[in-house]
Amino acid sequence: MELPKIMENDLGNPNSFLDKHEAGGDVPSSLHTEEGISYRFTSPRKPVASTASFLPTITATGADAPLLTSTPQSRRRIISKRGGNWNWEFFALSVSFSSMATMVALLAYVDGRPPPQWNGFLSLNALISSLGAISRTSMGFAISSCLAQAKWNWFKRRTDTLIAFDRFDEASRGPWGSLWLVIWLRASHWVVVGAIVTIILIGFEPFLQAVVSFSGEMDTSTTPLGAHIGRSEVIDVGLYFSDGASIAYAIPLPDNTKMELQTYKFLADLGMLSAFNSGLYNAYGTEQTTSFVCPTANCTWPTFTSLAVCSACRDAASYLRLSKQQGTGLGTLPPPPNSAIFSNYTTYVLPQVNITNLSGSSGMDPGSAYMAATVITDPRLTISFGNLTTMITTVQVIKAAEGYETGSLIWDETPMSATECALYFCVNAYRSVVQAGILRERIVASWAERDFSSYRDTGRRENFELYEKLNNYSLYTRDGDLARTDLGLFIPKEDAGKFALSDDVGVRFNLTQQTVGSMTHFVNEQLLGPVMTWPPPDSKTQPSVVQALYKSKDLLDTFDKIAWSVSGWMRDVSNVTQEGVGEEWVMHIYVEWPYMVLPLLTIVLGLFFCLSSMLETRRLHLDPWKTDMVATLTYSVDAETRAQLRHADRNGYLEKSIRAMTAKFEDVGCGLELRTQQT
Repeated sequence: MELPKIMENDLGNPNSFLDKHEAGGDVPSSLHTEEGISYRFTSPRKPVASTASFLPTITATGADAPLLTSTPQSRRRIISKRGGNWNWEFFALSVSFSSMATMVALLAYVDGRPPPQWNGFLSLNALISSLGAISRTSMGFAISSCLAQAKWNWFKRRTDTLIAFDRFDEASRGPWGSLWLVIWLRASHWVVVGAIVTIILIGFEPFLQAVVSFSGEMDTSTTPLGAHIGRSEVIDVGLYFSDGASIAYAIPLPDNTKMELQTYKFLADLGMLSAFNSGLYNAYGTEQTTSFVCPTANCTWPTFTSLAVCSACRDAASYLRLSKQQGTGLGTLPPPPNSAIFSNYTTYVLPQVNITNLSGSSGMDPGSAYMAATVITDPRLTISFGNLTTMITTVQVIKAAEGYETGSLIWDETPMSATECALYFCVNAYRSVVQAGILRERIVASWAERDFSSYRDTGRRENFELYEKLNNYSLYTRDGDLARTDLGLFIPKEDAGKFALSDDVGVRFNLTQQTVGSMTHFVNEQLLGPVMTWPPPDSKTQPSVVQALYKSKDLLDTFDKIAWSVSGWMRDVSNVTQEGVGEEWVMHIYVEWPYMVLPLLTIVLGLFFCLSSMLETRRLHLDPWKTDMVATLTYSVDAETRAQLRHADRNGYLEKSIRAMTAKFEDVGCGLELRTQQT
């Protein structure tokens, strides 16, 4: 469409147009043209001052021209509230970055700390949320300005359709417009970084809400009352003494000398008796524990050592032998009165114990034995413990399956079990924890290392060593004894380092002769016996523990509980304790750092985009008009293009016309302008 001559002349010469206006002439309001567009002329209501001061002063033209200069008054009229420079944006970026840096520093400070150590007037979550809001809104402001400036930079660099102007302007207004800008540009230009940042700012706050979490854990208590638990390094209990009589025994030795022994008597400590019986008869109940003090009900102790009694059991079924014989009254239990007959007998034999019943008999028959057991005090006579030099006792047990007792199996077809279990002095390393007032202990290592320079004859007899070897260093002597030094146990140096035992943990331990003598004699002569059968032939001639041994479903577990109970008693009677640390359940703040990736990435990308936009604006010698609508009105399309757009709008093809027009930001001699051409 061609404009009328009056419009072309006046628009081409703005000063001529203004001169007519000042002279009082008619100013075209509308003209009638051949296309039907009407332009009216109206008379001015009031003369206006000369516009010379409003016209730009051009000092150079072309792509290399410096920024346009104008009077301060005109510059103020085309500047929005965001300013004609980047000061506000720089300030916003600084605030955004500072808020994020403060947040990261704060999170690093509180990470792992309990909430009571946080004394801020705001809650931690409120402070994190506030800092996040400040950082997000400040960054959003700067991104909005830079996206708005991008439309000016875009058309200064290249020719593009007018729709691009609208795309950039919409992107500067929020996430929806930014999404369409990303789709339109298809990630072909770095400007999409700003649009993407605008979009992901939506998820900024939810991620920050997930950063802080709370979890409870045990912390060292500040209570002045300490935690401690018993341990023993020296045990001196019970009585074991000579009756003062003359020499009772003279043991011949291989060198033709004799070792003269005295008769010794013993009296077991009541606590020791109770510990053995508790372990034996509570084998099906709760585990026995040692005494401890834990004011906070939650305590821990470093690995510590203590004298103890240990147990070990081995399956001896492979050593069991079967034999058959004929005779009268050959069974383990004596036959009922007046019922002895000549018959066949089947015997199951271990090296130190055997059990015999009538061949083909049922467990319901009178005189049938279900179990036979014995004690062994000499390590050489055991199957599995020949080198155990701290042995208290060993028990060999042969037991028939339950079906024999109930009558469902005959003796010759009954499965048999054979077990050998030992109790011995040892040193245990414990790891102890009290949780909710309940003590839980675990043995992390155990040693049965005897110091052979200990438990020696106090009279220093020359043939003592020969006697010890003959006796296989047994701690129990049936035929008298002599005065001895303490029994010493130790932990090898290499093991102390292997299990990271601290320097204050004992590695050498002593048991007095009174302790060793009274315990070994009590166990082998009163608690147990050389002949133990079930059912017993006479309840008065057998130890009471026989039934417990027979009823036990797991001898290993039974002997473990005996050892654990006696070890606890040994720790309780000692006056030595191990100091521990009281603990309290405290909530802690934990930072889920992966959730900080998105906020940090947003800030980094936002800084990159804003700084890139500012630098591009400077290289193009453009003023930072950003969202300034006055600048949009001042430097938008030329009059001819506006007329075409209005005509297209009235005729319903405005969008098609905009998409068909291309424009570029050019200097037309009197200032910058979007120059368009029809494609």
